[in-house]
Amino acid sequence: MRKTEGSPLPFGAAAKERKVNFSVQVPMGKTCELLLYREGNTKPEVCFDMPEEEGIGEVRFLSVEEIDPEKYEYNFLIDGKVCTDPYAKEIAGREVFGKRQNDDKHGVRAKIQVSDYDWGEDRPIRHPWNEVVSYSIHVRGFTKHSSSKVLHRGTYQGVIEKIPYLKELGVNQIQCMPIYEFDECAKTKINYWGYGPAHFMAVKPEYAAEPKNAGDSLKELVRALHREGMEVYMELLFTGNETTDFEMACLRRWVLDYHIDGFHLNQTTTQLREVLSDPVLAETKIMSENFDGSCDRNGTGRRRAVYHNGFQDGMRRFLRGDEGTAGEFMNQVLNRSTEQGNIQYITNNNGFTMMDLVSYDSRHNEDNGENNLDGSAWNFSWNCGAEGVSRKKDVIRLRRQQLKNAWILNIFQQGTPLIYAGDEFGNSQKGNNNAWCQDNDISWLNWNLKKKNGWLWEFAVKMIELRKTVKILHPEKPFARTDTSANGLPDVSFHGKVPWFVYESSWNRCIGCMYAGNGEAWYFAYNMNYTKEIFSLPGLPGKGIWKVFSDTAESNPEGEMIEDGQIVLEGHSIVLLRGEYLKK
Repeated sequence: MRKTEGSPLPFGAAAKERKVNFSVQVPMGKTCELLLYREGNTKPEVCFDMPEEEGIGEVRFLSVEEIDPEKYEYNFLIDGKVCTDPYAKEIAGREVFGKRQNDDKHGVRAKIQVSDYDWGEDRPIRHPWNEVVSYSIHVRGFTKHSSSKVLHRGTYQGVIEKIPYLKELGVNQIQCMPIYEFDECAKTKINYWGYGPAHFMAVKPEYAAEPKNAGDSLKELVRALHREGMEVYMELLFTGNETTDFEMACLRRWVLDYHIDGFHLNQTTTQLREVLSDPVLAETKIMSENFDGSCDRNGTGRRRAVYHNGFQDGMRRFLRGDEGTAGEFMNQVLNRSTEQGNIQYITNNNGFTMMDLVSYDSRHNEDNGENNLDGSAWNFSWNCGAEGVSRKKDVIRLRRQQLKNAWILNIFQQGTPLIYAGDEFGNSQKGNNNAWCQDNDISWLNWNLKKKNGWLWEFAVKMIELRKTVKILHPEKPFARTDTSANGLPDVSFHGKVPWFVYESSWNRCIGCMYAGNGEAWYFAYNMNYTKEIFSLPGLPGKGIWKVFSDTAESNPEGEMIEDGQIVLEGHSIVLLRGEYLKK
């Protein structure tokens, strides 16, 4: 092999046949060398000087000819320090998750990516936000537990094996926690989640059944999900120390090379104005905590969505029956912008699972080794009468109701529902609401619970299907609160225990919500009181009658017709009713 003149752009290593261009940013006045290693070796085989006088500005570059890129790895030696290329597209030396590296400074190396992956006819999936049911996973934790029964546990391939399950559940968007290369052993505890400094351009090899083929493994996962009509999103949470150029290069790489459909970005560490104005990303969906949409090249704004905790806290407080929460609940029902989407969730990785939300009053993070001082102390949770696992029948019954209630609150609002993986069958983290360092049974999904809590799984599938099939429950446009379909009823209206009147007192915990239009009507009765309550139902035009679709307390049989216009709700229960008169 021999050194020849190279190009300052693109940064990183760019291979073409038997020639590779290398480019790296180096502060002026510092020395730089290119170190080339035979694949898998930790001793450099060849070193090439990259002198400052041969560079441009702060960029050093060269080309190496007569090299087989697939048989070599590289690093840069900058002022005597071995540095892995921040633009590395694949990493070698980290093939086993949680295995701490020795002190060999050459232990981690950048790979020269050469890919001829055939995407076939794969194209991005672009579901409108109102049609999306999103599902958040940790790729390793999703199938790592032995109960997952997959061949390749804790890997991209393991997720592929679970695609039939995801289809049956009814979700059509998968959000992945970090799948870029991060050093989970950088601190004294395992960084299981992956947030913090990372090689943001490189696929995480430890999540592949064959780490050396991690890039193709992720591509297979994306293509397989796309075939089933599922979007693929990834969290890409920069630290704030990266340049804007680097961030944009990362985003473009994941879209162009891996067909990623969207990103969850942190507004404080990402230049969102640059992201929204970039022509390559013009149709890529972007989620963040807030936006200035004035710079969005996609003028309709339909690819943006706000991702925040306001919905979570308000719905949790309403769920447990706090005073003064009815108004906030109604606001969340109506909370939707014409300019962008709204991601709604009651649980996510940063907090309790749904089962723990109804089983614990306080966090139980002792296993994290910080004297139970880490994680939020404000969970707005309620243990239903006993802390943790309980065999008391009344506690079990109430938790069963509250889990169903939580599902309804999360699924049937105007925003895009986000489901935390495992909530559909009652997965628990044993009260740990900050499991960032738990690479074990605390974080891994226990698939045995799907059989044990089959009633919850069936309920979740039923509710997702209801949302997807009934258009008035996920309208394309925000509710107008007027009769938009000329059927004599507004598209959405609020009620109390008597029709068309909502008590504005702070103690009110009874709300009725009616949806109407397109030849049908639905009424959701919410009783967050501790006691039974009688609801009088609004009349339907003509000889319409309400029929029970679902009762979370299971006291009103499904299919029962409410002929006298009144229905009794158990404490902490929700009843869904369908108007029979309008059905065509």
